[in-house]
Amino acid sequence: MERTDLTRIDDFTWEIPESFREAMRVPVRIIANEELIGDIIRGEAIEQAIQTAMMPGLVGHLVVMPDVYSGQGAPVGIVAVSKWPVGTIAPGAIGHDINTGVRLLGSDIDLEEAKGNFDALADALKAHIPSGSDAEGSIQMNKSEVDHVAQSGAQWALRKDMAQQDDLVRAEEGGRLNDADPGKVSEVARSLGAQQLGTLGGGEHFIEIHSVEEVFDRAAAVTMGLKEDTLVAQIHCGSRGYGRQVCADYIERFQEAAPSYDITPPNPNLACVPLDSRESKDYMGAMKAAANYAYANRQVLAHRVREVFDDVLDGAGQRLKTVYDVAHNLGQVEMHQVEGKHMRCYVHRKGAARAFGPGTPGISLPYRALGQPVLVPGSMGENSWVMLATRESMQKSFGSACHGAGRTMSRHEANHHAEPVAIDEELEGQGVPVRGEGSPSAGGVKLKENIDAVVETVAGARLASKVARLKPLAVVHG
Repeated sequence: MERTDLTRIDDFTWEIPESFREAMRVPVRIIANEELIGDIIRGEAIEQAIQTAMMPGLVGHLVVMPDVYSGQGAPVGIVAVSKWPVGTIAPGAIGHDINTGVRLLGSDIDLEEAKGNFDALADALKAHIPSGSDAEGSIQMNKSEVDHVAQSGAQWALRKDMAQQDDLVRAEEGGRLNDADPGKVSEVARSLGAQQLGTLGGGEHFIEIHSVEEVFDRAAAVTMGLKEDTLVAQIHCGSRGYGRQVCADYIERFQEAAPSYDITPPNPNLACVPLDSRESKDYMGAMKAAANYAYANRQVLAHRVREVFDDVLDGAGQRLKTVYDVAHNLGQVEMHQVEGKHMRCYVHRKGAARAFGPGTPGISLPYRALGQPVLVPGSMGENSWVMLATRESMQKSFGSACHGAGRTMSRHEANHHAEPVAIDEELEGQGVPVRGEGSPSAGGVKLKENIDAVVETVAGARLASKVARLKPLAVVHG
C-alpha cells in the first residue's frame, strides 16, 4: 500500500476508502502521525485490517490504533463495530487472550523510602507469583469453583479476602461482566482455569514497579492517587489458557456454522456469524465468563503484589491502592453515534482500550466527571503512561484508545527479519532488575517501541489526554 491510496482526514487520521477493495463493508481509519503511518501501511497488520472491514454488518468505520500490529485473524489494535442485532460477531476480532488488560496500583510510598529494595522486590515477586505459559497457581480449584470465578469476576476475590471494595469500584465494569455463562465453556478451558488462577503467564505479560516520573494533569492525578516520586505497580495479563481455549473453540465452531448463514469469512481466523444466532449467544456467554476469569486473575495478582510489599517494605502492601483496571480484548453492546444516528452496536475491541469520555454512562463512579482512565504500558522496562479519555473519542473511535506502545513488527516478522536484542541484559545494564523465565519476546527480539509517538498521537487526535508518565524500577515477566 502507498500513501497515495490514503485520504488524509486531519493531522492524525488517515482513511482507506471502502472502494479500495471490493468486499470492504466500511472504510478503515488509521490513527497515526507522520512518524507512524509509513510503518503501519507497510506492515502485515493493514492487510488484516482491510480483511476485517469485510465482515458483514459492520457500520461506521473500522478504527486502527497507532500501536497496531498483526495478529491471528484481525490485527491487534483495532475497533470494529457491528449494528445490533443484525450485524455479525467474530471471536478473532476480539482476540485469543480474552480480557488481557492492565491493573495499576498507586501508592504514597516515596521513592527514597524504597531505595535499595528494588532487587529484593523483584526477587520476591518472582518467587511469590508463578509465571510462564505453563505456570500453575497455588489456588487449586475444582471445575465448580472455576465456574464461580467465571460468574463473579473480581467479586470472587473480594469474598476470599483477596480484594478491597475500592479495588472493584475503580475497575472497569466493577471487575465483573453480567450474563456470563460458564456452561458454554468447554471442559478443556475449565480444566486450564482450575490450574492457572493467580498466575502471570508468558509472552509479554509482566508485573512492573514504577515511579511516577512526571505529572501533566494534577487535578486528575489527585483523583487517581498519583504523585511524583511515589511508587506504583503495574500488572499486565489476561484470562490465561481459559480465555485462549474459549476463543479457539468458538473460532472452530463459527467456521463450521458460517456456511449455513451464507457467510464466507475473509480468512478462517475471522469466521463470523450473525449476532442474533445461537452460536453468537453461546460465544458471548463464554467470552464474558473468560473476561470475568481475567478480572479475578488480575485481582489475585494485585493481592500477591501487596503481600510482597508487606514482606519487603515492612507492611507497605496496604498502601497500594487501585488506580484502575482496564481490559484490552473485549466485545460489548454499547450505544454510539454512527453516521448521525444514535445506534445500539456490538463493539469488538482487540488490542484497544475502552475510552469513554466524561459523563458517559458506564464509567466507574470516581472517574465519571473526568473520563475513563486509559493505561498505556510501554515495552517491558520502558516508560508507561496514564491517560484520560476525552469526549472526542466517542465520535472518532467509538470510545476507544490505544492499549500499549505497539510493535514495529509481528512475532513472525521479528523472528525472520530482526536482530535479537537481549532485553533482560539491556535493562539490568540500566539498573532495572529483571526476573523472568526467558526473553519476553519471541526469539529475544525487542518487539515494542515508539511509546512516545503512540501517546503523542493519541493525545494529538484527542482520544485521550496525558495525566502521568511512569518510569520503570523493576520487571518480572513470564
